[in-house]
Amino acid sequence: MAEHKVRHLGVIMDGNRRWARQHMFASVMRGHEKGVDTFIDLCEWCENAGIPYLTVYAFSTENWKRSQEEVSDLFKLMRRFFTNEIGRCIRMGVKVRCLGNFERLSEEDRQVIHDAEEATKDCGKLSLQIALSYGGRDEIIRAAAAFARDVRDGRAEADLTEEVFGQYLYTAGIPDMDLVIRTGGDRRLSNFFPWQTTYADLYFTDVLWPDFSEELLRDALDYYRSVRINKGK
Repeated sequence: MAEHKVRHLGVIMDGNRRWARQHMFASVMRGHEKGVDTFIDLCEWCENAGIPYLTVYAFSTENWKRSQEEVSDLFKLMRRFFTNEIGRCIRMGVKVRCLGNFERLSEEDRQVIHDAEEATKDCGKLSLQIALSYGGRDEIIRAAAAFARDVRDGRAEADLTEEVFGQYLYTAGIPDMDLVIRTGGDRRLSNFFPWQTTYADLYFTDVLWPDFSEELLRDALDYYRSVRINKGK
């Protein structure tokens, strides 16, 4: 039934480093590189499943605590993705948006993100949100501060509602998530869009992200449908 279809899918792509260690690679970056391949496949799988919105957790605010070498390599990988794969995104009809606090990003990285968003802004088959330098608590604090400034400067009324506050979040104009998938074995959201996942169903799997497959996506979607049917929604 249409009412049991996932409109907005969230994915916490966890397990890249463990995958690299399990396969005895000298660098954990091999896991991140394989994870990017799986992520690109995921976009196609979502299109196949008729999912119009996809949000993925690519780099959290906590990830800045990793070694400087790994952080630097991750952003090099990000730049390669936006440079080399953006043409594929356009062919697939994927509109790319990056959500997060970009204050710590270099000017080069911010420009690369801007160029990717501009290049895909007219794509309409899949709306892809990449959470980059993102933390849910940070997002809520920044939204609250922006609302307070608008009230102070006369641009907003002091009577705050959920609908008004939602317009100050990174996801303004995007529906809340219906289902969140987390790979890698942990059973928590880890600061992943706490406002937007309030009523989402959660699907956890021990499979590490680079080994995630279209079959596992179908399993998660079947789980969502069964939960909705059992709840009579």
